[in-house]
Amino acid sequence: MLAIENGSSATASFVGDRQPRCLTYKVRIDYYSSLIMDPSRLKLGSKRPNSQKLELLTIPEHGHDRSFSNGVSGSMNIGFRNISYTVKEGLLFKRKPRKILDDISGEFSGGELTAIMGPSGSGKTMLMNVLAGYTTDGATGDKLVNEVIRNENNFRRRSCYIMQNDDLQPLLTVHEAMTIAADLKMVSKKDKITRVKELIVSMGLWEHRKTRTNSLSGGQRKRLSIALELLKNPQVMFFDEPTSGLDSLSSKQCVLLLKQMALSGRTIICSIHQPSATLFQMFDHLYVLGEGKCLYQGSVKGMLPYLEALSLKCPTYHNPADFLLEVASGEYGNYIPMLRNKSDNGKNQAWKKNHRNTIQMESLDHLGNLMQNGLLTPIHAPPILLPKTPSCDTSLESHQCCQGSYPTSSFHQFSVLLKRTFLILTRDRTLAYSRMLTHTLIAVFLGILYFGIGADASNMLNNFNFMFFTVMFLMMTAFNCITTTFPLELPIITREHFNKWYSLKSYFLAVSFADIPAQMTATLVYSLVTYFLTGQPMESYRLGLFIGMCMLISLFAQSFGLFIGATMDIKNGVILGPFGFLPFIIFSGFFVQLNSAHPYIRWIFHISFAKYGFEGLLLSILGYDRPKLPCNADYCHYNYPEKFLAEMDMDVAKYSSAVMFLLGSSVVLRIIAYFALSVNIKSNRKRR
Repeated sequence: MLAIENGSSATASFVGDRQPRCLTYKVRIDYYSSLIMDPSRLKLGSKRPNSQKLELLTIPEHGHDRSFSNGVSGSMNIGFRNISYTVKEGLLFKRKPRKILDDISGEFSGGELTAIMGPSGSGKTMLMNVLAGYTTDGATGDKLVNEVIRNENNFRRRSCYIMQNDDLQPLLTVHEAMTIAADLKMVSKKDKITRVKELIVSMGLWEHRKTRTNSLSGGQRKRLSIALELLKNPQVMFFDEPTSGLDSLSSKQCVLLLKQMALSGRTIICSIHQPSATLFQMFDHLYVLGEGKCLYQGSVKGMLPYLEALSLKCPTYHNPADFLLEVASGEYGNYIPMLRNKSDNGKNQAWKKNHRNTIQMESLDHLGNLMQNGLLTPIHAPPILLPKTPSCDTSLESHQCCQGSYPTSSFHQFSVLLKRTFLILTRDRTLAYSRMLTHTLIAVFLGILYFGIGADASNMLNNFNFMFFTVMFLMMTAFNCITTTFPLELPIITREHFNKWYSLKSYFLAVSFADIPAQMTATLVYSLVTYFLTGQPMESYRLGLFIGMCMLISLFAQSFGLFIGATMDIKNGVILGPFGFLPFIIFSGFFVQLNSAHPYIRWIFHISFAKYGFEGLLLSILGYDRPKLPCNADYCHYNYPEKFLAEMDMDVAKYSSAVMFLLGSSVVLRIIAYFALSVNIKSNRKRR
């Protein structure tokens, strides 16, 4: 296995399974590594060195943990047999099945950079989804690892899937994102710090380590996405359109990076739509799809002779990748059946050739030749320091690297995710500042509007209106704060959860608890300002009951917002979510009282959360034997608070019942929201 160290050498380490010491063969490749590290040293017309200097070095056991190691013994060859995937299209009662993948087979070897190509709609992304385990429902066939039926749980622990859209936390810096990912994936604190720094430097992101991810360029975001997954040290990496949206230079750097990772013994598989001729030559293995069928599987060098055997000759000076896509699209006639039969739908391995030597030098030779001949722009791409790929036998479930579903415990995941969510909330100025400002301004406005109404019996109805507005305001603000932010996390959750960063339970608990302090603080400000400005009774226990009920109303609205956010996107949540409130608002006791309603619909009052919140606020102010109120008018009908509560059909209401209902409903809603989120993530993976 090959790696480039500090610009002047490459180290290939061969470690015996039972040897007490290991031997490292140090190969001098000053010419090629210097081209990659320092493009200014390129001289057109210069020749390759005639020889390679080998030095036999003896290194103590465990003395080369930062060297590159031979990944062949621990590599994973990804095979698949008779893979099919069918979807149904059309109207509800006229849905017809359509095959996206049609009984295809193939094998992608460890240590190779494999490209899956084909025209749009040929099934590239779906094949990636099926092989990565991202899509399981509707797929048939056998998925293999080293010619053995793979265990999906074990495979996902040793693989990762980097999708086309770089879904990153926008408010975290590069270093923070890497550190948090390391906390979730690694145990040793010392190793975390070292590994994070190495990867940031290797990816060329050290100068941008304090830059937030939403300010990174497309190429930088792609490199950060790769670095985040490399912390887990996966043996198999899937990339869906890694060069999409990147310019020519960034695309070359990205593919060169994938090449370096393949040289470390990893299995690198990517889908690519229409690469340039330069990028096309950098791949080791090619898998071509057309109409869901395998048209070719083999080396890049063997592709043109393969097509020429069917009288399909690439025109001179024509990009072979473009010619291949034109053939697969049918521009030269319908050759798909012939190509499918020639490749035996992926089972024919005759054109799959490995042109590397034992230390896998051809990749650097090839890149050096391209740069020397002026066919490849010299690329400044620092060598990435990759640890040895862990050798994990698929048949040994007790192996250390196969234990546990996640790298860290659920409690550790919860604590790390809680810190991350707090950090994001504090930096989301729109949410944090606007929420506090809204609660403060509305509280002051209401306090001025209803100034001193709580101490006068003539303003009893105004006080009644104030209590109802408080219920509505607290419900809508807490609900909207969650509904407009939580759905944005869904793509990030889907990627991180699928790549085994953390369990969904840990994430949901962290999100559930993280927003509570901010919302409760805003609710506390609103409660205190309105309570004193509206002239409510200066009794500490009544103030406590009022604040407590306001917080329970906000907590319930938060839970309802989590449920809506877990089941709908922002647009549908904002539009349809409030409709969930309406039936319960009508039966809150403000518009119609319990005894005035039809007997057949009175049961709705008893399940209305708005009713319990409204009753709780009125009881905290008017209940519990509050004495006769002073009257500053000629006549006050509601001098006695008990009389007013009786006319509102709230004389038998209990504050404790309101507490138990709102608290219990909040817990139940959050449990339902958790399962709804789980279902939504699975359906999101199906839709992709």
